Amino acid sequence: MRSRFAAFALGLGDYLVATLAAGHEDRALPPEALARELGRVKDRQRFLDLHVAHAAADGDRGEVLFVARVFERGKDRSFAELSEFVREADGAWRYVRGDLLTAAELPCGAAELTRAAFVSAVNARPSA
Repeated sequence: MRSRFAAFALGLGDYLVATLAAGHEDRALPPEALARELGRVKDRQRFLDLHVAHAAADGDRGEVLFVARVFERGKDRSFAELSEFVREADGAWRYVRGDLLTAAELPCGAAELTRAAFVSAVNARPSA
């Protein structure tokens, strides 16, 4: 997760594409265009800090709960995400998907955030 956060901050679109799981829905897009799009995120957003609140692995599946401090044109776009990762055949961990909460939806500060509190807040959101 730390490497993907750094890649967003630095605009490393090729790396972001390479670290997507084979089954990720974005893999259906042309890789060059996706890399270009992901690489441009840094032009709109400033990635200031990453706090990893929880990380666990069970065999070839893993998860990371993190809080990212991100600003876009002076507005706070910070969020927390519980990300799923999978270790693929080549041994590399790749991003599968994630559940996201905006900073305003968090039940507590980044330092106090637990997996249980995050999941509870996600489940408490009204259905769309």
